[in-house]
Order: sequence, then structure tokens, then C-alpha cells
Amino acid sequence: MSSARRLAYALGVGGYQIGDRVVIAIALYYYLPPPDRGLVPQVSQEIFLGVLTAFGAAMLVGRIFDSIADPLVGYSSDRSRSRLGRRRSFLIYGIVPMLVLPALLFWPPGVPGSALNGVTLAVLLAGYFIAFTVYVAPYLALFPELATDAGDRVRLATLLGRVSFPVVVVYGAAWPYGIELGRELGLSSQDAIRAVVVGSLLIAFVLCLLPILAVDERRFTSTVSSELPFRQAIVRTFSNRPFLLYLGAELLFVLGTTLMAPIPIYYSTVILGRSEGFAATMTLAFFGTALIGFLLIGRVTDRIGARRGMIACNLIFAAAVGSLGLLRPDVPGGPNDGTNLILLFSAMATLGIAVPGFLVLPYVIIGQVIDYDTVQTGSNRSAMYFGMQGFLIKWMYGIAGALIAFLFVRYGNSPEQPLGVLLLGPLGALACLLSALVLVFYPERRVLAVVARRGSSAEVEGRLRP
Repeated sequence: MSSARRLAYALGVGGYQIGDRVVIAIALYYYLPPPDRGLVPQVSQEIFLGVLTAFGAAMLVGRIFDSIADPLVGYSSDRSRSRLGRRRSFLIYGIVPMLVLPALLFWPPGVPGSALNGVTLAVLLAGYFIAFTVYVAPYLALFPELATDAGDRVRLATLLGRVSFPVVVVYGAAWPYGIELGRELGLSSQDAIRAVVVGSLLIAFVLCLLPILAVDERRFTSTVSSELPFRQAIVRTFSNRPFLLYLGAELLFVLGTTLMAPIPIYYSTVILGRSEGFAATMTLAFFGTALIGFLLIGRVTDRIGARRGMIACNLIFAAAVGSLGLLRPDVPGGPNDGTNLILLFSAMATLGIAVPGFLVLPYVIIGQVIDYDTVQTGSNRSAMYFGMQGFLIKWMYGIAGALIAFLFVRYGNSPEQPLGVLLLGPLGALACLLSALVLVFYPERRVLAVVARRGSSAEVEGRLRP
């Protein structure tokens, strides 16, 4: 594809990630707000079954439906023969509900704290996550089909990261500031959040539309549809040992990074005693080191390999977020304020070093796994691999969301009771340390040797093409 088409494909990541941030970060803030921010909890904060809250239960219900959709969408996309493209047709089906349903979360039908709000939240989350899968799993399946060798995958994955990272970082900085700006313009906190959400989803729609317009699969991909029955496709996927090791590491990494999603706005308001707008400064703090990382990621991958690169990124991430457990809540100018700022901004700058690896290297590793499967089965089943990965990752997102809600309700998310917020860093660090440990056993050399010996996936598919 031309550089312009590759850029349009890459911008899709920024689009669906903005939509996901609306659900994961802004909805959490809206439904379980810190005290004294002009908001009230929209669902009950009682704990039941020992660990679940209403928000956590709704998130888990949504993820259950989402996880069921992942392998079904992957299997259907791998077998599709649509004239629109076996991946592109699913992007068309998913884009509208994926970006309309999140807006409805911010107009709950019941009074704050009611059971009706909890049920509505669960239904809307289930619908959103299913639509998200319909769009994202086939979108990701295009990646190893558009870039068919290791070097091209590193370049395309780096482009995805270089494009999506500024979008996500700028958005992460902008939405808290947008809420504060809305208040300054005379809006209530609730209306300010709604305005930010609607504007965000409109931008996300434009970005997600670009890959649909740019990628013509008949011109830019050449793959063989899978003929495996559904059950056999699942068994074959989970009998791939390199995939299982990669997947275990990825699940732990996702848990660790998802636990960090609330950090900017909760650390700004609860730990530092500042406004939501200060979260923008925190989010931008690691932007410079991340840009340096993007310049180096290709060279680092060539020198040490994708597996070692991911191990290093996990260790860097763990060290950075683990240090956040040393923070002590204070107010501007207080005795702990200076130390808090140094710790927090040092951690954010360190995180920036790991971010490029997290955005690039998983694509490279799962591309290796898909190549390994393709030379053994003779067909490209990339959507099934991304679907099964999504199936389990969505459970991990649900667990992380439920865990965050539990920590906030059980241990507090206010300056008077900040332990729930402070525990996020050490728990995220532990998850990433375990991810690094699992990656030690990923057989990257053997996978690459098998692919090199029997031909790349593109060569195999070329021989099979009529």
C-alpha cells in the first residue's frame, strides 16, 4: 500500500482506542467519581459476593458477552468470502454501534444508585464490547496480511504506534482538561463530561472510518480462507504452544497496564490535591521519552529480538509503577508535595521508555505465531488468533475493571481514604513482572527457524493460490 493508505490504516487504532478510553476511563470516573467533584455515584457502591460492586459486575457481564463474540467473529472473518473483503466487511458492520453505544452510558435512565442504572450499564457494556470485537478483531487480523515479513511488520507496527500513541496521549490529556474547561464555561460537571464524550466519539468515528476507505483487500492482501470447522479451529489454535506462552504473557501485561488506566485523573485529584486539568500535565510528561523510544524500537528489535524487548519493557514498566506505592496524599505546597511530584513525574517519564515496545512488539510476536501456524496448516487464520486472544483479554479487562472498583469501594478513592488508589501501582507492577517471567519461556528462535525453513506465510499462501 502507499504511505497514505498505511497511515489511514494506522489511524484506525487511535479511533477505537479513543472509544475504549471513553468506556474504560471516563465511564469509571462518571459512575464512581471522587468526592467533591460535582458528581454523584450512578450505581450502588455496596460490595456483594465478597468482592463485586455494581460497576464491577456490569463490567464483567459485558466482558462475558464480549469474550464469546471474539472467537465467533474471528472464525467468521477467517471463512468469509464477502465481496467487500473478509476483514473489511466486519469493520463496516461494527463501526456505528461501537461508537454510539458508549455515548448512551452517560444518560442513565434511573436515579443515581438505582438498580436500573446498574442493569442498563451491563446491557450497554455488553452491546459495546460485542461491536468493539466486530470491528477490532478483523482490523487486527489485517496486520499480518498487509505486512508479510518480519521487517515490514516492525515498520508497520512502529507506524501504528507512532500514529496511535500521540492520539491516545493527547486525548488522555485533553479529556480531563475538557471537563474542567466545561465547568469554566458554565456547564455542570455532568454536562461537561457529556460534551467531552460526544466530541470524542465523533472524532473516533472519523478515524475508524479511514481504514474502511483505505484498505481494499482485493488489491493489498492475498490469503487463503480457512476451511477448518469451528471446534477444530479452536483446538488447533490452543494446541500451538508458542501462542499459549505469548498469550499468558500478554494477559498479565494487559492486567498490569489496565490497572494503570485511572492513574492520571485519580492521582491528580486524590493524591496531589489538584484539579482534573493537572492530569493533562501528568499524561504529557512521558511523551518526550516515548518519542525517543519510537526512534529506537526498530534498532532494538533487530538487535535483541521481540521477546527480549518485551521482557525489558515489562521490567521497566514494573519499576516505574511500583514506585507509585511510595506516594503519600497531600495538597499543593504540603510537606509531601515535592516528593510526590518528583516520584510521579519520574515514573511517568520512565513509563515513556516502555510504551513504544508495548505498542509495537506484541504485533511482531503474534505475527511470528501466525506465520508458524500458517506453514503448518496451509491457511491464514489470523482473525481466529486475534479472536481467541481477544476472548481471554476481554476477561482480563473485566477482572481489572472489577478489581479497580473493588479497591476503590473497599479501600477508598478519596484524599481521606486513598489506599484503593495507591494499591494500583504495586499490583500493576506485580502483573508485569509475571508477564516478563512467562516470556522467558517463549521459543522465539524455534518459531522463526520453522518459518524460515518452510517459507514465510506469504510464500506459502502464494503457492496455494489458484
